[in-house]
Amino acid sequence: MSEKVGIGDDLLILFPFDRRPGARQVSAACAGSDFVDSDGVSLQRSGLVFDLVGLSPGPAIPVPDMQPRDGEHLMSSRVHAVSLRLGPHIAAGKRSVAVLREWFALAQGIADQLEGVTICWVPGEVAIPTEKLAPHLAEWDARGQVPVGLLATFRRTLDGAIQSQGLEYFTGQEFRIEPPLVGGDQEPLARLLFAHLFFAGTQEETGQLTAPDGHALRLEPSANGRYVRVWPG
Repeated sequence: MSEKVGIGDDLLILFPFDRRPGARQVSAACAGSDFVDSDGVSLQRSGLVFDLVGLSPGPAIPVPDMQPRDGEHLMSSRVHAVSLRLGPHIAAGKRSVAVLREWFALAQGIADQLEGVTICWVPGEVAIPTEKLAPHLAEWDARGQVPVGLLATFRRTLDGAIQSQGLEYFTGQEFRIEPPLVGGDQEPLARLLFAHLFFAGTQEETGQLTAPDGHALRLEPSANGRYVRVWPG
């Protein structure tokens, strides 16, 4: 797919309402740290440059409405957000696993140093408390698999399907597990589909995949191309 690569507020770090850091605090916290080289509020990690914006005393980044992993509703009135943006020279690599890994690791380091409370991956509507982020990153390193839990959420639609939120960022499409396949715990299937399509990319023709239980699945692009519809084989 051909598209203009933009730099958005995709990865947010949330702070208590009155604890959003300023540029001096960021520079001081990053000086000599083992997770980042600091140059003002442009931060470098592993040769990749990121920009931290929304710092105090300027306006904060708007906090989207999300549901944290632990089920506690995220009260946007109680937190302020800063955004860790990709630097212009790496914006084209925003779908790269290598860039994503450094991006999240840097966010974790900043949050730990400056007492951030939540990390938000906006494209997938994922909000995860900072103390629960480390196990996800450790598993990512240990197993080398797509960190589905950090990048996507899955919700039931009004017609009974299960639909992904977050895949479109990488492929331009979300997927729908159609109602004939929905029943019981759909998390393993949803995670399998996300990981498969993450690497497979945009689907323009009908394909096949085997479900975790061994049954055949049919992956069929929707007529408008926005979804991959998943049906029994």
